[in-house]
Amino acid sequence: MTRRPLISLATAWTLASTADNFLLFVLLWIAEPQGWSGAQTAVLVVAIRLPTLIGGMVGGRAVDRLGPVWMLMLDGGVRAVLMATLVVVGWQQHFSVWIVLVVGAVAGVTTPLSYAACRTLVPRLVDDDLLPRANALLGLGDQLPMLLGAALAGPALGLLGPGRAFLVPLVMLLGVAALAVRLPRRTGVTRRPEVGRSWVSAPVVGLIGLSVAYHFTYGPYETVMPHFTRDQLDSGVGGYSLLWVVFGAAALATLSLAPWLSARRPGLVNAIGAIVWGLVTLPIVATHSLPAAAVIFLVSGAVWGPYSAIETTALQRWVDPASHGTMFGKQRALLAIASPLGAAVGALAVDHTTPATVLAVSALACTVAGAVALVPLRRA
Repeated sequence: MTRRPLISLATAWTLASTADNFLLFVLLWIAEPQGWSGAQTAVLVVAIRLPTLIGGMVGGRAVDRLGPVWMLMLDGGVRAVLMATLVVVGWQQHFSVWIVLVVGAVAGVTTPLSYAACRTLVPRLVDDDLLPRANALLGLGDQLPMLLGAALAGPALGLLGPGRAFLVPLVMLLGVAALAVRLPRRTGVTRRPEVGRSWVSAPVVGLIGLSVAYHFTYGPYETVMPHFTRDQLDSGVGGYSLLWVVFGAAALATLSLAPWLSARRPGLVNAIGAIVWGLVTLPIVATHSLPAAAVIFLVSGAVWGPYSAIETTALQRWVDPASHGTMFGKQRALLAIASPLGAAVGALAVDHTTPATVLAVSALACTVAGAVALVPLRRA
């Protein structure tokens, strides 16, 4: 198999994920200026992601039965129409939170399709020994969106305003559909002789459970960082964007370590990574300057970077390829709801305590989750 389909696949996933991240970045930043309360923001975030549970459960099976390429095209097309709807209803730069809620909820149904489709396709495009490198390339779609979403959100809001800013993800999602059309629809699967685990086996459930906890404890950083940036760092949207750009750039830089780490007990490596992430991120709560906060986010992003690619390679090798779509669909459903639930908890908590306290509890909880996950994953 040539590299071109793999590059097209990685590009499609990067665009699909960036569009999703951009949507959340913009909605979280405009929440306060639009007059939405912390409770409304929390409800919005959960309502946008909750339908992802349905999309992941049903969509993953559709990937296995109907083919990953068709599901990738479907996600790109449907979400492009929904972004166009946000552009139209927000053209005058003011949104009703309930309209955004409905449109976002519908988008949440198809979002897991791209995730499951791309990860199901990778083992069908490359040989097993190339999986770690292929997943590192696909991992660009996990890390670049943090960088691109944050980098594009500020300028898009400044130049286009809240409503027209959604032209950006509209174009991205049209690109996803266009790239998917060119992907091969008939591909073979190389089965590893030792593959025999069900997707509900202890190591698989343990690794997915760790990722759910990891994303849940990361969630409060999404909703609390705007408050933390304004109140404790005395900065605005530029400083807020800078922190996430630094985080994303560091994660992108360490993604190249994923193939090397994948050869060193994946699963266990993931658990240790979660422990370390919480510990290196914790000092942010005592920081009062933007440069110092940027340094901490740099280290935090570097630890975060290889996690997803290592996890993906492990799951592809541990589970029967015939169930990849179902497994990755369910995984995406859980991850997609975990982070917003954490974000919702953060949005509610910041109404009753300081942003620094919320961030501290989140970082420590991540370290605890990693320590607990060592038990099922040390035998993986």
